[in-house]
Parts: sequence; structure tokens; C-alpha cells
Amino acid sequence: MDEIVVVGSGGQPYREYAFEALAGRFRVSALLAAEPTWQRPYLAEWAVADLGNEVGVVEALSTLTGRGAGVLTWDETALEMTAAAAEKLSLRHMSRAGAAHCRDKHDTRRLLAEAGLNPVRHALVHTPDEAVRWASGVGFPVVVKPRALAGSIGVAFAQDADAVRAAFTLAENAEFATLPTGHGVLVEEYLDGPEISVDSVVDDGVVTCVQVARKRLGFDPYFEEVGHLVAPWTDEPWADEVRELVVAAHTALGVDLGVTHAEVRLTARGPRLVELNGRLGGDLIPYVGVLAGGTDLVVAAAELALGHRPRVSPDLERCAEVRFVYPPHDSVVREVDLGAAAAVPGIAHTTALVAPGATLRLPPRQVIPRLAALVATGAGQAECAVALDAAEAAVVSTVDPLVDA
Repeated sequence: MDEIVVVGSGGQPYREYAFEALAGRFRVSALLAAEPTWQRPYLAEWAVADLGNEVGVVEALSTLTGRGAGVLTWDETALEMTAAAAEKLSLRHMSRAGAAHCRDKHDTRRLLAEAGLNPVRHALVHTPDEAVRWASGVGFPVVVKPRALAGSIGVAFAQDADAVRAAFTLAENAEFATLPTGHGVLVEEYLDGPEISVDSVVDDGVVTCVQVARKRLGFDPYFEEVGHLVAPWTDEPWADEVRELVVAAHTALGVDLGVTHAEVRLTARGPRLVELNGRLGGDLIPYVGVLAGGTDLVVAAAELALGHRPRVSPDLERCAEVRFVYPPHDSVVREVDLGAAAAVPGIAHTTALVAPGATLRLPPRQVIPRLAALVATGAGQAECAVALDAAEAAVVSTVDPLVDA
């Protein structure tokens, strides 16, 4: 049986499906930051190391991959370290440079502009005053974001100088940052239109765009991702332009191997790349894609790491959508009961995302403050929406207002 080593993990509600998909086909090991708990049933063996220490990661990976195993990560913060270790050990993986270009959003913008790929006006700023000056010169509204994050964390829409200052503070202090402090904040022109994500399989430089998710956004002006719809897309009027942009972006950033997750705005002037992530999409998007009749991107990532050519289905048969449930206000969670929601026709999956006693603060005060995830399938978007509306109404949650809100 082929062997695969996963670096990092992610939380159980968001990544257990990925471990399960791998364990059904491969001998799975993991390099984790802490001893495994819920991951353990899927693992043949594991090692624990500081995932920020290159020497330790290389040493642990050399032991785990000694039998010819492949290596992959879907952990955004472990991507560069995994690429660096794989390079030292001559393992198939996205290059260290390609991973760095994806992680550093300013680097992404610079390389796309140099390649002439529908450039987006932007600036790297280091103070609120600098951000306001740039935004005033370009014209409001603008978007302010951290230089190295994902999942719309710390990203805000700003319509005036005061909003830019507040957004700068939010971006500079965003959690989970992986660049050292003092490396600046990005200010960009606002891109109008709906946002989609494009998941691609990249095999030795050949990019195949596999699935598209229509992103649902909420909590304006903070770009909170409240859901994703995976649906057929190859006949859309924008499909060819989006495909050309995404393929060219991989070339510009030097991303030549792996499963990637691009985010694109369908603006009035044509598609514009928001970012290219060098790992599987989050928010259950790969799982939702499988339910829509698409490619299992987790398995595809493992096959690429092993030097196999994955089977991809660039068109889908059905629709599937994930919707996240949020508390009505800043809260302490007492209970989340999804029994009735799971029984709604068309609902394929439900999961609580917090434990009793958890504290949730709505954006921008907390990153991704969700109660639950609901996933529906159907022949079309309307069927998914009907099922999700009914399921969301059936969620029973007991929350107490947070006193310090």
C-alpha cells in the first residue's frame, strides 16, 4: 500500500473528512505539533515536532518518509516549512519558492503585475497614515488585508479615512499571522462583483481547474465567509477567462505541483485574482465538491505527492453547499443540537463547530465564530437553498449574551 505523510492537521470538524479519505486508500502517517487525539484512528504512526523549526521538521520527515512515502499538507501555516523540508529531502512537493509566493500576498501581487495578469492596484504600507494617503490617492473604497493570512481573516472594506485606519489596526493585529511583525499591511483597490474559488490540480506544471465554489460572504464590511456553493461551472460565460487567469497565475508564482485554491473576483472589467493558496481549500470545500459529484481533491493531492497522475473530473453532476451557522450576538455557548437539522431532506452532513462553554464574538472581534456547519446536496442551487434554510431554522442553540461584548 502506498504511504502518505500529512504535515499539520487542522481542527476535527474541518479536516476529519480528509484523514478519512486518505486512510481509505493509503497508509497514513502524520507530523503534528502535538500528540494526536481524534486523528489517531486514521494513523499508522506519527511524530511530534515544532512545525516552525526546519531542522526538527526535516529530521522527523526523514524518518516518516523513509519507506518512500509522499508528503503533503493542507495546513496554511505549515506550507512553507513543509516545502522547505521536502526540498531538502528530495520529496515531490510544491517548491519552497512557490509556497513562499503564495503565502506572501504582497509577493503575489508583485509577480502578477510583472506578468501583466490583470493587475490590481495595491500598496504595502506600514502605518495608518500611509494607508490613508494611498487610499485617498487611488480613491475609495479600498480593501485592507494582512500580508500573510487566509480565510478572509483580518480583511476589511473601507469607504473613508477613518475606516482605513480601523482596518489597518485589524489587519496588523490579525491572529495566526506567520510573517514577522513590521512587514506591512496591504491596501488594494476594491474589486466589485461576486467572488468564487477555483480548486486546481497541478501536475509538473500542467494546471487543471477542477471545481469552482461560489463564495457566500457576510458581516459586511469584514468579508466573513459564511458558506460555499459547489456547482457546475464550465458553461458559465466567465469560465474560459477564469481558467486562463488561474493557469497563468500558477506560472507567474512558480507553483508547479499540488492541489491549489485560488480566489477570484468576477468584476465588471473581467476576472481578477484575489489570491492563490498552495494547499487544499478550507471550510469543507473539498468535501462539498465530492458530494457534488466531483474529484476527491484530498486523494488527488496524495497521488501527486506519490508521483501518480490523479483522475480529475473538471465538470460536476450536481450541486452541494455548505452554510455556517453563527450566534445572533456575542455569546457563551451552552448547547448546539443538530438532530432536527440533520433530518431535513437534502441535508448530507451536519457538525457542531464549538463545544459547550465556548465564547464566540462576532466579526471582527473573533476569527470565524461559528456554531455549526450544514451541508446540503441537490440537483440545483435552489434545492440546496431550500434544504439549508429549513435546516438552519431547525438548529437548536442555547447561547447566553456575553457580558463583556
